[in-house]
Amino acid sequence: MTYTSYKFLLFVGVVVFLYYLIPNKYKRFQWILLLCANYVFYLLNGIPHIIFIIASTGVTYGSTMLMQRIRNRNKGYILANPDLSKEEKRDLKKQTGAKIKKVQVATIVIQLAILAVVKYTNVTITNANTILDALKVGFDIPHVSMIVPLGISFYTFASLSYILDVARGKYEPERNFFKVALFISYFPNIVQGPICRFDEVGKQLIAEHHFDYDRFVHGAELVLWGFFKKLVIADRAVLVSNFIYQSDNIEQFTGSQFLFGLFFGFIYLYGDFSGGIDISRGVSEILGTDLPLNFERPLYAQSLAEFWRRWHITLGDFMRDYVFYPVMLSKPVLKLSQKANKKWGKFAGKMVPSVITPAVVFFLMGLWHGASFQYLLYGIYNAVIISSAVALEGLFKKIKKTLHINDQAYSYKLFCMARVFLITSIMRLIVKAPSLHALGFIIKSFFTNFNPNFFFGLDGNYFDFGLDAKNMFVLFIAILIFCTVSILQEHGMRIRDSLNKQNIAFRWFILIALFVIVLIFGEYGRGYNASSFLYQAF
Repeated sequence: MTYTSYKFLLFVGVVVFLYYLIPNKYKRFQWILLLCANYVFYLLNGIPHIIFIIASTGVTYGSTMLMQRIRNRNKGYILANPDLSKEEKRDLKKQTGAKIKKVQVATIVIQLAILAVVKYTNVTITNANTILDALKVGFDIPHVSMIVPLGISFYTFASLSYILDVARGKYEPERNFFKVALFISYFPNIVQGPICRFDEVGKQLIAEHHFDYDRFVHGAELVLWGFFKKLVIADRAVLVSNFIYQSDNIEQFTGSQFLFGLFFGFIYLYGDFSGGIDISRGVSEILGTDLPLNFERPLYAQSLAEFWRRWHITLGDFMRDYVFYPVMLSKPVLKLSQKANKKWGKFAGKMVPSVITPAVVFFLMGLWHGASFQYLLYGIYNAVIISSAVALEGLFKKIKKTLHINDQAYSYKLFCMARVFLITSIMRLIVKAPSLHALGFIIKSFFTNFNPNFFFGLDGNYFDFGLDAKNMFVLFIAILIFCTVSILQEHGMRIRDSLNKQNIAFRWFILIALFVIVLIFGEYGRGYNASSFLYQAF
């Protein structure tokens, strides 16, 4: 049941109606209805899926309660023995921390093991078979029949953030098992994300919510905008991208055609993912809970590091808080940095964590997206560029000073945005190419078989690649609308707030026009079928 299906809209409508139908004196039980809705949603997508999320919830709840019990036992012992010396209290604190650490590590291993088994078993077998074929061993490892539970990466990461926060003592764990289950299984963000934190979202879910017309309209507008990005833009752009990059004979295309397909592949990815997130956030807003922002116009980024702060924000925040800083401040990295500092100077000492930390982060991010050699290369590519930017920062400043470059000028910012778009396009190409061999062929064709006339639309062949002239025109207009809205947002305009301040006739004209566009030119248009969301199986 995808977010753009009739079934989902009907499901949301029923849940919202029942949610706000509950009388005021029973509002404190709203969260129970929401929990039931979560599991009904999951059951509608397949009964086997629910076993995994219940297991994950049980492990999460049990481990956090055990960690809190260890912590409380320590506090109780100190209170019962007021004559303890500072050294004894310090030793007791270390012992308590060590016990909590053991529980934390064991729980994380269990959670990640479940994720790894269901997501990476068959991918690993495929990679192993590729190596065996190259070595001409003469046999293949058989694949395993296994389901990938809906949204397993998203609810696993939400569980991990909760476990790590409790282990660090950021807050005490929730004692009610079913409230923890509500947070982990929350249906609006289970398919696409964003990755939520318990202290940001969990408390909202169990609070009382009264129907708010303005909030309902605000959320519905965001859902409609998500539908527009997904159904009108992404599901058209993917046809062009797939026509080229999923072709059985990829060598028939030129470098300009690969670049053409890559552009539409990027449009598809952004429209699909951000559109799905908008639907998630909009539905949740209608239900009274604000989910964190996950995209902030990444095409306006002026560096790759900024791009990752704008793209999939909650994943970046997760990696920053639970991987980046712990790795950077870990004893092995600090010791290595100190050694480099003594032997080669301050610059070398600074570069050690600046190289190791991004390498670890982007290796894990690549692995999260897929266990293949191309995603490994994707991780290395990101880590090298970000580390190089840190290493060459001083040189870049000198070049700008020597050439009298005003880095606040719009022309320079435009140059930086174009540079980031090029860097991220190559990043996208690494994972979009059918294989490493095909990746080499595609890169070579950019330099040896590039036709500028095709790329700039001078030979009239645009309409031979998955979309006819009519649908290409619709896509072009839709992208133009999307870019206009993005520019206004980047300049500080809050589109929904501004729209809701307009006269009712104008406001409803815009909303009805967008609804009609989605209805006619989206999935529900004649002969047009929407694909599943890209991140639905993550």
